[in-house]
Amino acid sequence: MIKRHREIWYSLIAIAIVTAIYALAFLQAGRFPAASGLVGHGIGILGFVLMLMTETLYSIRKQMTDARWGRMSDWLTFHMVTGIVGPYMVLLHSSMKFNGVAGVAMLLTVVVVASGLVGRYLYTAVPRVVETPASAAPAGAPQDGSAADAAGNAAESFGPSDAEVADLTARRASLARWYSVHIPLTWTLFAIAFIHAGAAMYYATFQR
Repeated sequence: MIKRHREIWYSLIAIAIVTAIYALAFLQAGRFPAASGLVGHGIGILGFVLMLMTETLYSIRKQMTDARWGRMSDWLTFHMVTGIVGPYMVLLHSSMKFNGVAGVAMLLTVVVVASGLVGRYLYTAVPRVVETPASAAPAGAPQDGSAADAAGNAAESFGPSDAEVADLTARRASLARWYSVHIPLTWTLFAIAFIHAGAAMYYATFQR
């Protein structure tokens, strides 16, 4: 169970650690740490970096098909963990205040994370190929006559049915539709996040 859903367990452990640190800061200040304070800024910056890593590293590794640094399953786990923990840290950074651009960014973050979880389900639900069982394939030396015909008929009967092929096609179409929605949402989120960060730096630096 833990191995199968390890990204969830890793995320929960990381969230528990971050929450403990944030709770200590809350107890010392007697209120939610300000977004512009040391804890608030630190959590926000680290969370944003994790979100950037979520968006870039897994995609880069997926394009490098001949790379040997890490299995794709491990990179997908890393992608999911940073995609959950990063937004959670950004939520803490907000000090539970959702006004203006920051509020829009937080709302879109929730939508993107939910979309990512749906994509994770779709990704695992879609097999890469429809496989023919090994037992259906003829084994040993080439066969002649009726024996070869019987082996061929057996292999054909155990092959993927039209319904299985149609199901696989429908699942892949669903994954493609999800991808066409998730990616624009993600880049919109980062555009708003950069606007928010730029505005925060401007007002903190030039409007004092």
